[in-house]
Formats: sequence, C-alpha cells, structure tokens
Amino acid sequence: MSPQLEQFQKAKPRIDFILSYTTLNMFSGPRKNCFLICLFITINSLFFSLILLHLKNTKCFELSFNSLVTLLTFFATIGYGLRIFVGFFKKEKNEILLKNTEDLYEEQEEDEELEQILRRHSVDSLKIFQICYRWGIYIYFVGGFLCSFYFRFNEDYGLMYELPFIASDNFKDHILWKEFSYIVQNIFYMNLTTSTILLDIGILFLGLQLIAELNILNDFMKLLNEKIIIEPKFLSRIVKRHCSVIENFNLLSEITSESPIVQLFLTFVALLFGMTFLITYAKGFGNYGIIICGGGLGLPLCILGQIIQVKADNLSETLYQTNWHELSLKDQKTFLIVLGMAQREYGLKAAGVYDINLYTFVQIIKIAFSYCAVLYSLSQ
Repeated sequence: MSPQLEQFQKAKPRIDFILSYTTLNMFSGPRKNCFLICLFITINSLFFSLILLHLKNTKCFELSFNSLVTLLTFFATIGYGLRIFVGFFKKEKNEILLKNTEDLYEEQEEDEELEQILRRHSVDSLKIFQICYRWGIYIYFVGGFLCSFYFRFNEDYGLMYELPFIASDNFKDHILWKEFSYIVQNIFYMNLTTSTILLDIGILFLGLQLIAELNILNDFMKLLNEKIIIEPKFLSRIVKRHCSVIENFNLLSEITSESPIVQLFLTFVALLFGMTFLITYAKGFGNYGIIICGGGLGLPLCILGQIIQVKADNLSETLYQTNWHELSLKDQKTFLIVLGMAQREYGLKAAGVYDINLYTFVQIIKIAFSYCAVLYSLSQ
C-alpha cells in the first residue's frame, strides 16, 4: 500500500462522516454517524422553531441587541437548512467526486520522481484537511460556548428563544429556572456553530483534493521536456490527467453552486447589522464579535475559490515555459490541445454566474460599509 493511500485510509472515517452529513446520507455508514447527524439536525430544527416562536411573540419589535442577534441566528439556521437541503440532492455528484479522489490516492507511478510528486501533494492535502477538521470544530465549538456565555452576563442580550409548555409563573423567577434556560441556549449555539462548520469543512475537503490535482498536474508539466524523452506517451498522460481535473472541477462547481449565495448573503447581513450597531455602541464587544463571525461565514469559501483560480492560471504559465518547439510535430499538435485546456477559465461561481474569490468578498465589505455610511448620514 502506498503512503498516500495509507494516510487516506486513516482519514476515511472522518471523510465519510462529513460527506454523509453534507448529503444526509446517514443510513449507509456506521450507527455512530447516523446518531450524530440526526442529533445535529434535530437540535437545529428545534432551535429554529423556538427562535421563530420568540420572534412571533415579540409584541413590540424594537431594534436592539437581542433582536439583532435573534435575527442573525434565525438567518443562520435558515442558511443551515438550505445547505443541508441542497446537499441532499447533490448526493450522487459527491459520491462520484469521492470515488475520483480515492482513485487518485490509489494511483502509483513507477518513476520515483513522479511518485514523490504524487505522494507529496496528496499527503499535504490530507494534512491540511485534518488540521482544519480538528481546529475548526474546536474553535467554533468554543466560540459558540463563549458567545452564549457572554449573552448570559450581558443584560442587553438575554434569551433569543422561548420554551413553550415549560415556563411557569411559579418558577420563572427561580434562579435554577433562569440558569436552565441559558444552559439550553448554550447547547443550541454550540450545536449550531459546530454543525455549520462541518458543512464548510466538507466543501473544503473536496476543494483541497482539486487543488492537489492541480499541483500534481502543474509539476508533471514542468517535467514535460525531460520525461517525454524517456516515455514518448508522457504528453498523452498529461492530457488524461488534465481531463480528470476538468471533470472534478465541474463536479465541485455543481456541488457548491448554491452554497456561496447563502453564505455571502449571511456575510453581508451580519456585517451590515454589526457595523450599524457599532456606530451607536462603539464599545459593545458583541458588535465586534458579530463582524468577525459574519466575515468568517463567507471568507473560507472565497479563499478556496481564489486558490483554485490561481493554481489553474499557473498551468498555462508552466506550459509557456516549456521548450515546446523541441517536440515532434505530432507532440506539438497534442501540446496545442493541452494549452487550450490550460487556458480555460477556472474558479468557483455562485449559481454559475458570480465569481467566488477574495475580490467578491472585498466587494461585499464595501457594499456593507456604503450602506452603513448612508444610514449614519441619515441619522445625523
């Protein structure tokens, strides 16, 4: 067994859990995965219902810290539900892309130099995935705890949900009842943040494998002039590998076409609300937390799209630097095909229209700032 395949087999349980979770394919894996997926979805569904009840029972709606965070949480739960719903219908594409990824790790090269390239990029992508998986869950789990903990000791925030059929006039002023309500809210927020980051990590894993393929293809192209002397069909292998990259890129684009719209919309709303309240309450710690968390909703996906775009652009630059004029006439014709494929525009798109990269993220920040500036001028 190759080292990269061995590493993949070690990480396979986590990969299967995340992809089963993002596609609601809970009954084909271990019972533990089924239980965790059902637990995440049940708690978030209950949280959504209780937030909706809280908004419905608000007799006089006033824009305050409580209403702001409640609305943001309400939008976050809707976004979570939409992403789960869309992922369910992308189950087949996820399975195909995972199968293509497994084939990449099972691949072996007789040439030692090519084998090192294959091993290095495959193993590196798994290491990055495992780091993001471990620390992403830790950070968002702790973040959800600290967020709800801050709400408990700040009178301006309070509770963002209601528990029907449980509250009683005889116990509502009892200290144990008050603490119980905040403990339940704490559990809701920790579950929401953890289950949401798992969806992002699932997309991140698929994106990392595409980046690894792009890196492998780029390094293979750098060795074109050297390897084609030893192996005359080396250029044909590059064409085949490039076709695999295009296929996996199309699959990833179809899988992630709807998620960026939800994430970027939530990013805009969170930044707009946070900066609007920051104008009035500059010392409010919660505002800065909302802005940071709001920016964090869409930033990872924009970074992933930017990296894919840069790596794909490097393919054509690498080909231009090869001594293509030294190839045979037949290989030169094949080279033109490869060059045309490399000049194709790569990049994640929201709904297949809007580019997902750092420029898009900056534009969202600018629009949010512009709206806040207009609101501030009108308030003066």
